[in-house]
Amino acid sequence: MTALSTMSTVEGLAGYLEEVEERLAGVVEAHPGTVAAVGSDALAAGGKRMRPALTFLSSRPGSTPPVTEGTAIELVHMASLVHDDIVDEARLRRGRAAAWTAHGPFAAKATGDHLFARAFVTLAATGSVEPVAALAEASLALARGEALQRLQRRDPETSIEAYVERCALKTGSLFAAACVLGGGSAEFGRLLGIAFQIVDDVLDCSGETIETGKVPGTDLRDGTPTLPLLLAAREDVVVRRALEGGSLEGALVRVAASGALERSRETALDYARRARASLNGAVRREELEALVDAVVDRDR
Repeated sequence: MTALSTMSTVEGLAGYLEEVEERLAGVVEAHPGTVAAVGSDALAAGGKRMRPALTFLSSRPGSTPPVTEGTAIELVHMASLVHDDIVDEARLRRGRAAAWTAHGPFAAKATGDHLFARAFVTLAATGSVEPVAALAEASLALARGEALQRLQRRDPETSIEAYVERCALKTGSLFAAACVLGGGSAEFGRLLGIAFQIVDDVLDCSGETIETGKVPGTDLRDGTPTLPLLLAAREDVVVRRALEGGSLEGALVRVAASGALERSRETALDYARRARASLNGAVRREELEALVDAVVDRDR
């Protein structure tokens, strides 16, 4: 199940996402050459388009669909993924070769910078300062989250609170901005983003490459302390040493045996429940609640 598969019946959403996709393609193709080639690869990798969907679902039914806002939020997300793959030396992105592996890290970095800048050019065209400020704040949070991840690398003593803070910065901030750009609740987006990231981190320990699009155990190999790895490392010295940079042999099996995956899922469900509770008065509450369910009950 994809996170948006249950949302296909929401009136107007499919057409809206098609418009966003067309706008994204237009941005990528606007400057032929290396940027267009790398950007096309990043765009072809697809994705759930969760953030523009959140922007749509946060808008009032009958209002002008927030295509510009949804395009801008996805451009920032795409740029962050291109940059993350370079920093993490990740060779796969959703089952495809990461952009930097085909075009080199310098071309990929320049393209990420270009996509990031184009997000703000696109949003500034609305003539409103508030959306640009919201996206800028989210972008600052993304940068802080990435710096925090570098500081936490290979540290099994990372607290659960520090891990959640990283999730809120790296994922929750852009989810929150997506909601705000549609006229919705930043708190709902932040909580949903945390739940989404925890589920992602569980799937990294348990999913198959064909389902998730990346090789299982990427976080462990990179020394990124995620919730399931931190919980397991507290109880299992093999996992702890692997997270510190030691042998990975048998570590993922021991993570599963520790019960850390189930406990992490429960934490994700708790944040999902809190996200639902924050929806009091939301104009599309039923659809947003369905999206919450889809986020926590997925296999990729």
